[in-house]
Amino acid sequence: MPIAKKKDIPQDFLDQIQTNLKKDNNTVTSSEAPVKAQTEVTPAAAPVNNVTVTSEDKKEKYADVMNVRLSKGRRNEIKTFCTSCGVSVTQYIESSYEFLAKEVAAGNIVISKGGITKVEN
Repeated sequence: MPIAKKKDIPQDFLDQIQTNLKKDNNTVTSSEAPVKAQTEVTPAAAPVNNVTVTSEDKKEKYADVMNVRLSKGRRNEIKTFCTSCGVSVTQYIESSYEFLAKEVAAGNIVISKGGITKVEN
């Protein structure tokens, strides 16, 4: 499977990724009115903070996020299936992974780019 080039990736997907990775601590919801600071702190009066943010700290925020791109029909199919089984999509994905990992470890199935095949004993 070739690596996608930037021109091959849909623009809405690139926008979604950039939005997910953007850190914005000053988000204001529509129900909140912007509040102006009543006092200004000059840089000389601000306390010196020697804490540096490492790249690991930035990565931890999105360590548990995974973007999965599906067609609308496939997404609805998975959501309907999960709802009928009484599980969330996250539980479904985690359970599926655990089951498939055990089956691969036991030698019952093989997972490849071509799909999942059952091993005949």
